[in-house]
Amino acid sequence: MKWLSLVLCSVFLFLGSELEAATADADLSFDEPLKLVLGEGSYPIQFLNEEGEPAGLLVDLWRQWSLKTGIEVIFVARHWQESLNQITNSPNTVHVGMAITPEREKIFHFANPIGGIKSYLYLHSDIASKTTISELIPFQIGVVAGSAHESNLLTIEPKLTFREYKNREALLEGVSRGEVYVFAGIEGYQRGLTLEKNIGETFTGSMRILIQNTLLSPAIGANNPKLIEVINEGFSKLNPQELERIERRWLGYHRKTTGIVIAGQAGVEPFMDLGPDGQPYGMFIDIWRLWSTKTGINIEFLASNMTDSITDVRQGNADVHMGYPESHELNSGLKQAWQIFSLKSRLFMHKSPLNNKAELKGMRIGVFPTAPYLSQITAQLPGVHIKFYDSLGLMIDAANKGSISGFIASGAMTTHHLLKNKIWADYHQFDGLDFETQMYSLTRLEDSGLADRIKAGFMLINHKELAQIEQKWLINPEDRRSQAQNSQIIFSSQERQYLDSLGAIKMGYLKDWAPMEFEGDDDEFLGINNDIREIISKQLGITILPVAYDDWKKLMADIVQGDIQLVGSVGKHRDRDLLISAPYWPSPWALVSNFNQASVFDLTQLHGQRVAVVEGYNLVKELISQYPGIELVMVKDIKEGLSLVSQAKVDGLIEQVVTLANALKNHDYPNLKIAVLTDLAQRQSHIGIYPGIAPLLEPLNRALGTIDEAMQQKINQKWVSIELESDFGKYLHWFFISLIVLSIVLVIVVLTLLINRRLKAEIERRKQAELALIHLAQYDSLTDLPNRNLLDDRLQQAVLSHYRSEYKFALLFIDLDGFKQVNDTHGHPTGDALLIQVAERLNQVLRQSDTLARFGGDEFVVLLNNIESLAQAKLVESAIRSALTQAFIINGVQVTVGASIGIAIYPDDADDAINLMRIADRKMYQEKHD
Repeated sequence: MKWLSLVLCSVFLFLGSELEAATADADLSFDEPLKLVLGEGSYPIQFLNEEGEPAGLLVDLWRQWSLKTGIEVIFVARHWQESLNQITNSPNTVHVGMAITPEREKIFHFANPIGGIKSYLYLHSDIASKTTISELIPFQIGVVAGSAHESNLLTIEPKLTFREYKNREALLEGVSRGEVYVFAGIEGYQRGLTLEKNIGETFTGSMRILIQNTLLSPAIGANNPKLIEVINEGFSKLNPQELERIERRWLGYHRKTTGIVIAGQAGVEPFMDLGPDGQPYGMFIDIWRLWSTKTGINIEFLASNMTDSITDVRQGNADVHMGYPESHELNSGLKQAWQIFSLKSRLFMHKSPLNNKAELKGMRIGVFPTAPYLSQITAQLPGVHIKFYDSLGLMIDAANKGSISGFIASGAMTTHHLLKNKIWADYHQFDGLDFETQMYSLTRLEDSGLADRIKAGFMLINHKELAQIEQKWLINPEDRRSQAQNSQIIFSSQERQYLDSLGAIKMGYLKDWAPMEFEGDDDEFLGINNDIREIISKQLGITILPVAYDDWKKLMADIVQGDIQLVGSVGKHRDRDLLISAPYWPSPWALVSNFNQASVFDLTQLHGQRVAVVEGYNLVKELISQYPGIELVMVKDIKEGLSLVSQAKVDGLIEQVVTLANALKNHDYPNLKIAVLTDLAQRQSHIGIYPGIAPLLEPLNRALGTIDEAMQQKINQKWVSIELESDFGKYLHWFFISLIVLSIVLVIVVLTLLINRRLKAEIERRKQAELALIHLAQYDSLTDLPNRNLLDDRLQQAVLSHYRSEYKFALLFIDLDGFKQVNDTHGHPTGDALLIQVAERLNQVLRQSDTLARFGGDEFVVLLNNIESLAQAKLVESAIRSALTQAFIINGVQVTVGASIGIAIYPDDADDAINLMRIADRKMYQEKHD
C-alpha cells in the first residue's frame, strides 16, 4: 500500500494532470449498464416516440455499438438543456451525441463524431424570398435553449437576435402562434403530428436556408480518456453498410447521396410515363414532387415495368415504390408506407352500350391477370368468360377486332388512352360496375424510419393541393379521390362515431362584417362564412348553430372559454388556445387612407404613422412584433376605424380587402382610397376550433378540401359583387303618377330628365369606381403594370396552357442594380419617376403576348410565352440589359441603373408556378452576389 502511495505521488509530481486520467482508468467498470442521456425532442436524431421510448438515428447507432462491444446500455431522456446538465453532474453518464461548439468544449469532453445532420433556418412563406442569413437580421429567430443553433448562427452573423424556447414542442407552438417568422431546426423536423402539419402549410421544407453541416459526437462531463477510447473503439467496429442502413431508416436517405430514389412503372398514363426527353411525368410524379417541396428532401425517379420496379426497391436500387396496387392477391412483401391513391376500374363495352349486368352473360371480357379484384368479378359476373391481357393496349386491340366484347380497366387510364387515340366514341362506360384498387407507396420492411418520414411528408399536403393535381390529370371527376362540393367524404368508423356523438355545436359570427359574415333583416346568418358553415355541416352530417356577436373581442373570448366552438376568418397564427384549420378563403389585407396622403403599398412605409386595427385581430401581435415603428390604435369595428380615418384622426385603417370594398361601395367615405399591402397580400382565412373538440379538426379539413375553385367563385359572385342600386325606377314611377294626377306634363318631364341624367351619371361614376377598385387590386398604382395578384393568375394560366400545348415559357426575375443609390441621392420622387421610365423601356422590348409585372420595390418579372428554348429567353434578357444601358433623364438629372436577371424555364426548371418563381428569384440573387 505504501508502494502504491509512492507510485501515485510520483505520478502526481511528474505527470501532473495525468493523475486524473489514471484515476479514471482505475475506476472504469461496466458491471452496470452504461447510462446514456439524450434530448427528448430532436426528431429524427434523438427523441421519445409515441410510446415514450427512446428512438432516433443516434439511439440506433448506440444500440448497434452495444451489440458490437457487449456493453449493456440504458437510455435516459431529458429536455435538451437538462440533458446537458445531466452529464455535467454525472461523471459516469454519456450524452448520445451533440454538436461541438467552443462553449461546449470548455465544459465537455468529446469522442469522435458518429453521425451528422444538416441544420437549417426555416422561413415563413411571407419571407420566402430571403436567401441569405444576413437578410434575417430584422427578424427574431426561434431556437431551443441550449442548442448549438444560436452559437453557430452568431458565428455567421453577429447581429442576429433570438427568442429561446424550453424545448422543441414549445418552439413549434410559438411558431404556430406566429411569435417568430424564422426558426432553427435540423433536417426532417416534421414528424407528421397535428402541430407540425399546421406549421408545414406556411413553413415548407423547401423554404429554408442552410446553417451548416453538423457533426455529432458523444460527450462526457469528466475527463476520462479510457471511456472515450472505449466509445471510439466500439463505433469503429460498425461497418459502412450498417451506418447507411440506419441513416436511411431515419433520414430517408444516406448522407452521401443526393436524396431518395423513387421507382415506378412507366407507360401508365396519366399516372406515370416518360416524355420524349426521357423525363418522367404524370399525376404520381406531381404528387411526389409536392412531397419533396413539403419535406425539403431531394428525389430522383427510376422508371421501369411493374415487376422490375418492385425488384429495384427489394434490391436497394430504389428506396421507395411510388404507387403499387398492393392487396392480398398481389402482395409485394414490402412495407406499406402510404396510400397514395384509390384507383377505380370500370367496365368499357365496345360499340354496344350495356343496360344491365345480366346482358353480360356468355360474353368475353378482358381483364389484367394481376388485377386484385378478380374474385369480385367472378362473384358478380358468374356467366362471363374472362380473358387475360398483359396491357391496356392489347385489350383495346382485342375489343376492336371483336375478340372480346369489352374489358375492365382503370377508368382514368382508359379514358386517357381512348381520347389520345381518338376512339372514345367507340366505347361505352357501364356505370353499374366498378372496382377499387388501393395504390400504396412501398419501402423495404427494415426501413421503418423511412416509412415514417414518407407518411409525415404526405400528412403535410392538404386536400386542396391534392385536388388541384388530380384535376390537372384526371378528366373524369368520378375518377378523382378529392372531388368537389357534391362528393361524399368517406369516414372511418371511429370518425363517424365521434361526429354522431358530437351533438349541435355553435359558430360565432359578427353582425356587421359584410360580405364575410353579417346578420340579415330577419336576424339570420348571411355571408361567405355562412355558406362555408353549410358546406361543413352537410359534408360532416353535423348541426352547427350560428351565434351573433357585436364585436370581435367578445367573440374570441367566448370561443376560448368554450361557449362557442367554431369561428371563421381567423389568421394562421392564432393563440395556442385555438386549433386552426386548413385555409379555405383568400384574405389579402389593404390600407384605407385619405386621398391627399401618399400611396402606401407595404408595411414598412407606415413607420411613425398612427394606424387603426380592429381590437382582437391576431394581426395586432404580428404588427407589434415585426413593425414596432407603427403606432397602433385599437378600434371596436371597421365602422369606427373608417370614421377615424375620414376625420384624419388616424393615418389609415388595416382591414381585409373584401370587407373594405364592401364598406366603401356606397360612397359614404368619398375622401378615402384603398391600397393593397404587398406584405399581407397572400394571407388566407382559416376556421378557429375550440380545443375541446380537437378530433373534429381532421374531418373539418377534409370538408374544406371539397371547396374547389369553381365553388369559391360561385360563393364569391353571390356575396362580393358590388350592386349599384339606384332610384331610377322609382323616379319613373313618380313621374307617371304625377303626369296623370297633376297634368303638369312639360315641367315634370324636364325635371325628370334632369334627375335621370344625374342618376345615370351617378351610376356610371359608381361603375367606374368599381372598375377602378378592381384595377387597383390587379395593377401597380405607380407604373400601371400588373401587380403580384395579376401576375400569379397569368402564371397559373401559363402553366395550364403550356402543359396542354407542350410548349415552353420563361420567367425572368429582374432586380435593378443601383436603384437604392438613386433614391438616397436624388430622393424618392426621382426613384418613382425612374421606375416608370424603366417600365416603359422594358415594355418596348417585349411582345404583346408577354407579361411585364412589377413584383415590388425595384423588382420586375417578365413572363415570356411560347418559347422554344433557353436561348430565346437569353435574347430577351440581352435586349432588356441593352434597353437599360442608356442613361435616364429625370427632371434634368441623369441617372443610370443596371439589372440582375434570373431565368427559369417551364418545364425544364420546374412545372409549377411557385417553384418557377423561386428558382428565377434564386438565380437573380446568385448573379447579384457574383
